[in-house]
Amino acid sequence: MATLACLLRGINVGGNKIVKMALWKQLYEEMGFTRVRTLLQSGNLLFDGADVAEDRGDLARRLEGAFKDRFGFHADHVLRDGGQLAAAIRDNPFPDAAAGSPSHLLVFFLAAAPTAEGAARLAALETGPDRLHLSGDRLYVHFLNGAGRAALDPVKVLRAMGVSGTSRNWTTLGRLAGLAAA
Repeated sequence: MATLACLLRGINVGGNKIVKMALWKQLYEEMGFTRVRTLLQSGNLLFDGADVAEDRGDLARRLEGAFKDRFGFHADHVLRDGGQLAAAIRDNPFPDAAAGSPSHLLVFFLAAAPTAEGAARLAALETGPDRLHLSGDRLYVHFLNGAGRAALDPVKVLRAMGVSGTSRNWTTLGRLAGLAAA
């Protein structure tokens, strides 16, 4: 039985869309999932028990619907299995950033790979000193001076590509991958 990581976008940020992780965990347990556990307060949850025959997109939509019913607002749910998390780590194009400034390296997990037009719009963005690397449904961004001081806005990046998604910094990604493998 595969462990899935569910990554939410835009919750518990700036006092908006507050979700208690214990209540989110409880929702998944009520839905029949097992070994449900959360990481941090920023929308990271791992669980077992998903029907392997269910399409991931369908599962994400089902989870989003249950979430909205329980918490009263929509939050994008991006699902990845342990192999996909491990691949994101293995395929990192910026190993220097992972070693030297892991909090400045973000991996965006996209709902889908952008179209060729979306990828072209991404390539046309002014990134300043920051580095970007698109790899299928993942986007690696190394904010040389930190995301808080970057000219590159993550929301603008997603809009340019025309896809939804959410990001995690390198340290959090490592912790998620470790939990998924356990």
